[in-house]
Amino acid sequence: MDQFVHIYLIGIAIATIVLLALEKVHLSVLGIGLVIAVAAPAPWVPGLLDAKAAIAGFANPAVVTIAALYIVGEGFLRTGAALQLADRILQRTGGNEATVVFLVMIMAALLSAFVNNTLVVVTFMPVITTICQRTGLYPSRLLIPLSYACILGGMCSLVGTSTNLLVSGVLADLGKPELTMFQMSPAGILIACVGILYLGLVGRHFLPRVHSLTSQMTGGATKEYVMELTVGKGSKLVGQVVTDIGKDGVHAVMLIRDENAIWPPFEEQTVSADDILMLTGPVQELSQMQQIAQEKPEGEDQYDPSTMSFFELALPPNSNLVGQTIGGIALKNSHGSAVVAIERSGKHIRERLATMTLHAGDVLLAFGDDRSKASLRQSPDYHLIEGIDEKIYRSSKAPISLAIIAIVVALFVTGQFHYVIAALLGATLMTVTGCLSVRRALQSVNWPILLFIGGTIAFSKALNKCGTSDLIAGVINDVFGSYGPFALLFALYFTTILLTEVLTNNAVAIIMTPIALATAEVASKDLPLGEPVNYLPFVFAVMLGASCCFANPVGYTTNLLVFGPGGYRFSHFLRVGLPMDFILGIVGVTAIALFWPLS
Repeated sequence: MDQFVHIYLIGIAIATIVLLALEKVHLSVLGIGLVIAVAAPAPWVPGLLDAKAAIAGFANPAVVTIAALYIVGEGFLRTGAALQLADRILQRTGGNEATVVFLVMIMAALLSAFVNNTLVVVTFMPVITTICQRTGLYPSRLLIPLSYACILGGMCSLVGTSTNLLVSGVLADLGKPELTMFQMSPAGILIACVGILYLGLVGRHFLPRVHSLTSQMTGGATKEYVMELTVGKGSKLVGQVVTDIGKDGVHAVMLIRDENAIWPPFEEQTVSADDILMLTGPVQELSQMQQIAQEKPEGEDQYDPSTMSFFELALPPNSNLVGQTIGGIALKNSHGSAVVAIERSGKHIRERLATMTLHAGDVLLAFGDDRSKASLRQSPDYHLIEGIDEKIYRSSKAPISLAIIAIVVALFVTGQFHYVIAALLGATLMTVTGCLSVRRALQSVNWPILLFIGGTIAFSKALNKCGTSDLIAGVINDVFGSYGPFALLFALYFTTILLTEVLTNNAVAIIMTPIALATAEVASKDLPLGEPVNYLPFVFAVMLGASCCFANPVGYTTNLLVFGPGGYRFSHFLRVGLPMDFILGIVGVTAIALFWPLS
């Protein structure tokens, strides 16, 4: 029966790999399926885990911490704190590609050590787009380095990536002490430094020169938008002189009062309630004017920066909307979004937004949520310009979000609270302080991946309980054990890297951690006098190896995020990523053996 159970579990593992590769089954379904597979008794195999043990993975501290850190990271990035820092530094690069690449990677790696790396990539992509527009650099030369740097930065701390948290959580389930905040940092930092140097000096030369669609369509100039702003009775603008309105490039081009248009110079003309102002300026500054100055009657739709974002819609020549007015296209009814401004080849527009006739090539600035954008992507009448999705940040909350991040990191480092409590505290503070709405916080959590992780934890428990992990460790020891513990470490590290390229990093980390412990135990038995082998090097081999996904664009979320916008092909990741896997594998094994003696 034991042999049949081993075959059954290995069969489940193979089936999981195949289903993940084919992408035919949703991750959440796959995760729940793993729970059922190890808990439901069947004629050919008994229930390997009881129901309580099978579903315990969903409440694993690592899973809860990952969910909370999604919210903490989203709150931090939604306030624009990270983007402001990145933009200020990158403005000083002078357009030199090597300098930009190094600065992007260093900043992304530093942030990714404490913030979810997927969110860091999403934050940096608009910055890179803007830099490329201003300097003529190719996004394709910057986006893969951005993704890889985020992966490398995540290796440097316990909370840097979900992989590290999951390994620590599985260790606790198996009766071992949890890992500390910076326990893996010596090897992680060394790997990150070598990886950044390789990409900056060598790897970037293997990358293609491809202009993104956004760069081709928008050019390099900063866009000026026109926005129509209705002044409410309680607005702060009432009583202000028209010429004093706005800052940082925003100015009034027309005032409409009682259907009469008033043009510049406005002299000492003041604003009254129910006036309509036509403002022009950059998108971020216009959005701030709307947030602080506009008061709308209750029930009307308003822009909410905690749940919505601005995006651009280009009208192609074959659009059915060409010749219609903006007020007549009913964007709200058909797609759930609203047009707030228009850009037309830099021309000065002197008419009401609602009555303006649309031309081919017009770029509309609209706002809405993710569902709005998904709907617009399906419409042949618009082209949603990807890559320059200018999220409007709650900049007034940036200091608060920075303080919350500092508190969470301090609690992680000092150990005053368990890391799951510290993460939950940070997530709660992000919502109660207004850095993030509750709705947006819930949307920021990747629930399917958490369900899949919970199922994988159950499967890992079954592997350990039934002795299948010991069986696999014995096979590894039979092949490599005669060459010593270092050879075992090498084999485990590169096996983990290979599996990560075809599976997900989280699944590999969860499945391989009990195998790493079993490998250390088997190796101890083969040493003279049963000298114990330190299990930590084998655990760190799994932890760091599971993050080394550089050759597969769909194997890691950050790679997938840059795949389309960078105009990459699969071969581009192979050309840059395979040498990365090999070089960092050698560095990783050497660093682990150096910092954590094998015996």
